[in-house]
Amino acid sequence: MKKNKHIKIFLTIIITFFATLTIAAQEVAKIDTSYKAMVVAAHPEAVKVGVKIIKNGGNAVDAAIASAFMIGVVEPHASGLGGGGGMVIYLNNDKSFHYIDYYMQTSLHPDTNYVREDIYTPRSICIPGTPAGLLKAHKLFGKLPLHIVLQPAIDIARNGFEVSEKFYTNLLDKLDVITLYPETEKLLFKNDFPVGVGDTVLNLELANVLDKLVTDGADYFYNGEFAKKAAEEIQKAGGYLTKEDFKNYKPILKKPAKILYRDYEIFSAPPPQSGATMLEILNIFENITIDNISTKSWNSETVHLFCEASKRADADRYVYMGDPATTNIPLIGLLSQEYANKRFADIDLSKIKYENNQDIPAGNPNKYNEKIKSKLSKPDVDEGGHTTHISVVDREGNAVSLTQTIGMFFGSGFSSQGVIFNSAMSIFYKKPSPNHIAPSRRPLTTISPTIIMKDGELTSVIGTPGGGRIFNVLAQKIIELIDFKISPLNTILNPRFNVRIRSKYLSMENGFDAVMLEDLKKMGYQLKMYNKMNSYFGGVQLIYYDKKIKQFIGVSDPRRDGGALGIN
Repeated sequence: MKKNKHIKIFLTIIITFFATLTIAAQEVAKIDTSYKAMVVAAHPEAVKVGVKIIKNGGNAVDAAIASAFMIGVVEPHASGLGGGGGMVIYLNNDKSFHYIDYYMQTSLHPDTNYVREDIYTPRSICIPGTPAGLLKAHKLFGKLPLHIVLQPAIDIARNGFEVSEKFYTNLLDKLDVITLYPETEKLLFKNDFPVGVGDTVLNLELANVLDKLVTDGADYFYNGEFAKKAAEEIQKAGGYLTKEDFKNYKPILKKPAKILYRDYEIFSAPPPQSGATMLEILNIFENITIDNISTKSWNSETVHLFCEASKRADADRYVYMGDPATTNIPLIGLLSQEYANKRFADIDLSKIKYENNQDIPAGNPNKYNEKIKSKLSKPDVDEGGHTTHISVVDREGNAVSLTQTIGMFFGSGFSSQGVIFNSAMSIFYKKPSPNHIAPSRRPLTTISPTIIMKDGELTSVIGTPGGGRIFNVLAQKIIELIDFKISPLNTILNPRFNVRIRSKYLSMENGFDAVMLEDLKKMGYQLKMYNKMNSYFGGVQLIYYDKKIKQFIGVSDPRRDGGALGIN
């Protein structure tokens, strides 16, 4: 059996080599406009179902939920019932904002001896949150009956979807993981080989699980037959989740993290998601008056400032950020402008200050933690990567920004009952920190779904997959829209860059000015270049309201599969 698998892998490596010669990201973004409503998502089928739901009388929450269930079927490598996520919800009738945290969570008795080598094993699995979170959002804010919202995903799981080039590339890249587990291999293989471009993939077991969610609700997944069988299979394969762990899971309703950035209100994911880190970057960057810089674009001056801001926010993230259910996080301080000014004062605007990024010290936000409350909504719990993103605006002006994931592409690789499970244990830190493994704890993740307002009016709904690049990419796109006044289309097509304190490199897509690159080297940066339109830098799904033409502009990033479709 092992020999046959090795042959399959060898043959597929050859296939992959020739496939990469012909499969490349196209510089053609999917774009549409609308006076009334818009759906933008990382897969065309998710866009279609979101539009259908709104046309049938559903609101933005219904559309986002339907799209999220659908994308979990057609993008099983990036999200699904075995993962988790978060969504920012804006309700126009009362101008209120809500955040639902449905990220994965450790068991009541987690494996504290987890090591990185366990990532593609059942020991990497945390309790999934997607079914609970999406059904909670529907119960609180949805409009249409649940069976109407879920039926499109049930139908496509039962009847199949067509394999795209990008799906095929991701499949081949993780073939060694998929072939570890017969149940997962069965989902994605045909005649002993991985499905190819144009093949149809169906998942009858998943269709049955989705059917049960309609009739029995989340209880079926967390306290019924699904949980019982999944826990048994996970333990048999060496994992540790129990049925009691599944029963223990609950999504959490919170307030989003918020800042005021150059007269724009920006709402994003609170801890343990990383919207707050993205907001801290913007707060530090705001110390530069854009009108006084040499060009309203990325040049050596603005890239350097952004990188130094990002590295300081990243240093703070490692020291202070974690699950607020188990850790006291000084979020008010981290997001205060006074603290951002202090972090900005540590930056040398002519060159990098610390040759080794890991030498950058974290700041002390605690003394700012009760200051400048007028600019912030404290993200308490309300009463009562490898990823994918969906942005929706409906005819009533409601909006949803939703990001969900299963961790690495194809998660842990392990599946049960048609559901591929996450690899979320790999996100925790080994060293003692707010993000250390502990019972019933949610890991610190980079997802940062975001909604932007100005003068009480919706201006943008934005988010992206991309692992450790997410909060940097989103902050760049927001700066391009607000500060540089770049069009939504060019914002999505523009090259991107990323820097983290645990990497010595400034990673950049090709397409930046050569003189600027030389200037950055002189400032002390070590550059690592990537092909233009590289999927490493995410797949932004953007809805932007253009006041001049009084229309929503939806743009889907060509770095991933996706689509944008307006509704008039």
